[in-house]
Amino acid sequence: MRPQRGDTDIEPIQQAGDYYSIGENAQVDAGVALGYRYSGDREPTRIGDNAVIRSGSTIYADTVIGNRFSCGHNVLIRANIKIGDRVVVHHGSTLEGSLEIGSGVKIMAHVYVPSQAKIGNMVFIGPGVTILNDKMPMRRKVAQLSGVMIQDHVMIGGHVTICPGVTVGARSFIAAGALLTKDVPPDTLAFGTPAQFTELPEQLAGGNLPEHLLPQTDLFGAQQDPSWQNEDPRLWSGSR
Repeated sequence: MRPQRGDTDIEPIQQAGDYYSIGENAQVDAGVALGYRYSGDREPTRIGDNAVIRSGSTIYADTVIGNRFSCGHNVLIRANIKIGDRVVVHHGSTLEGSLEIGSGVKIMAHVYVPSQAKIGNMVFIGPGVTILNDKMPMRRKVAQLSGVMIQDHVMIGGHVTICPGVTVGARSFIAAGALLTKDVPPDTLAFGTPAQFTELPEQLAGGNLPEHLLPQTDLFGAQQDPSWQNEDPRLWSGSR
């Protein structure tokens, strides 16, 4: 169903065909492509209620997105992706096909997430983060991809690089610029190139705070969404 003008200021979506469905109270800019079709696609794009999608963004077919999704300008979301509720993807980021993202996740600007990645709930990914999935690109006749797993309540600082196959343990804190070449245990502070590990200091322990991660849906705080406070707090808790 194409979004209709009414309670929200919605511009027409500029694309051929209607290969998508979107829930109530959507705000979709002009110049957005929803349900972008490709050879072999199977299902329309499905997006939940209260979505905000800015101009220049493209979301492929065979992608399912939950409620209260917010997408900045010039974001690319390819096929076979499942995204939970209350996810924010800021401008210029790319989500390649065949990956999963949980709920309460915030992805900042110019982040690259490749196929086979799995991202848990209540994760923060800072600007310019690069996640990889191929240990020997261009050197094998058949690519052998190894997806990264980021568990719940992880905080990843800006310009971190995560190598193929790495698991980042729950509630870990990854300092800006770190290079992760091996698994990070839960409740760990990782820093440096290549990353060194130490126990989380008390002030960084316990997971990401919902009052910081969930309400602000844009970079400048102009859009605030306090509705998470009406939900079960266990959904957003970082407790073990």
